[in-house]
Parts: sequence; C-alpha cells; structure tokens
Amino acid sequence: MPDLQSLNRAMLSRTVTIGLILLGCLLMPRSYAAKAYQRVQVADPYLELRTGPGGAYPIFHVVDRGHWLEILKRKTDWFKVRTVKGKEGWVDRKQMERTLTEAGVEKSFRDVLLEDYLSRRMEFGFGYGRFEGDPLLNVNAGFFFTPALSAELTLGEVSGLFSSSSLTHLSILGHPFTEWSWSPYFSIGVGNFKNTPKPTLIDAKDTDTTAAHAGMGLRYYLTRRFMLRADYKYYVVFVGDNRTEEYTPWTLGFSFFF
Repeated sequence: MPDLQSLNRAMLSRTVTIGLILLGCLLMPRSYAAKAYQRVQVADPYLELRTGPGGAYPIFHVVDRGHWLEILKRKTDWFKVRTVKGKEGWVDRKQMERTLTEAGVEKSFRDVLLEDYLSRRMEFGFGYGRFEGDPLLNVNAGFFFTPALSAELTLGEVSGLFSSSSLTHLSILGHPFTEWSWSPYFSIGVGNFKNTPKPTLIDAKDTDTTAAHAGMGLRYYLTRRFMLRADYKYYVVFVGDNRTEEYTPWTLGFSFFF
C-alpha cells in the first residue's frame, strides 16, 4: 500500500501536468492563431498608398480597382493597409469610405467616429438662449470621467432691460444613451447667481447668492468633433432664509471636444 508521501508526490505531479496543459491551451490561440484583418475592395479607378499617415507623405504605390486590401491599423483619419502582394501603406479615410466590404456594400466608418466620440475627455462649447425673456449667453467646459459621466463648469451672462445677471455653476452630467445620434443627458449642480439692477432703478439691491439646478439636454453629433446642443434647466435661487426664486432658462449652441 503506497505511503502518504508517495500519494502527495503523485497528486502534485498530476496537478502540475494539468496546469501545464491548461496553460498551453490558453497560450496557443495567441501564439499560433493568425489574426483576421478586415478586408475591403477598391471601388474607385485607383487608390493611393502613402508612406506615412498624412498628406505630406509621398505616394509610393497605386492600387487598381477591384483589388483587395487588409486594414492593419488606424491612426486618426489614416488607415494602414496591406495589398494582396504584401505592399503596406497609408490611406486617408475619404478614400477608404469609397471602398467595398466583402458583402459588396460601401464601407462605413461610423463605428470609428463613435469610438472617437466615446473616448473624448475635454469638451468646450457655447450657447445662446433666454433667461426669463432676457437674452442669455453662456460658455462651458466639461471633463468626461467615463462616456456616461462628466463634470461641467458653465459661465452665463444675462443682459436684461432692468438688470444684468451672471451665473456660475458646476454640474454633474449623466449620459445614459451615448451610442444614439440624438443623445439625451441629465444634469444636476450648484453655483452662484448674481443680479445687478440698472442704476435707473430706485432702492434696487444687488443679489449675490447660491443657486441649485436640475436640467436635461440633447446632443446631436454633427462631425467627428462637433455637436449641436440644447439645454433646459430649472433653477432655484436662495434669496433669503425663507425666500427662493425660480427660473427656467434654455439655450441652443454648439460643442466640440478633444
């Protein structure tokens, strides 16, 4: 009858063998499986290959209509491709959009644009609208923690007939539907509200106090870095210990991101 030490050695050997087999199975696809590149077919009379990802790089090869290309990688709006004869070069996105997929339809790069959109970090914009009937102009700067969550600083100026106001607020924005072309979002935040009456008003006093708001908005993706934007907010301004004022401004504008 085998002793305990022999059994332990046998179990250890069997465990090591099984572990090596599993490790080999995990590594084998990475080591030996050939990477499948996406293929497109040249539809224009010819397609130009450049030596680098930019218009300043020289054209060194021309691919005729009907030939196939493999897309190796991307750098901004340039794609590195490889011909069936092994030549590798760079093609801009405008030319690539006129190629055909293996299904015979034009290649769409909307997924590339969406990837840029979702990977943005800094956003800047401006808007024009109304604050209780008076013209409102604001500028904003935002930072995205994730595609679905961002923080934004907004500065607004209201030029009224009887007074002028300034708004400074910090907001947290939620973007639940980032993949939609028309993408709604929601905001909540706090800031400062300052109102300065015109000198012609008698006994009018300045207001400089805290304000809180909740709001919603809508973005429409125009280009890779440019968006149309609409905002609607509900403000509560804490004028005194027992008094508040409510405002509902709206703006339309544009935003661009990096």
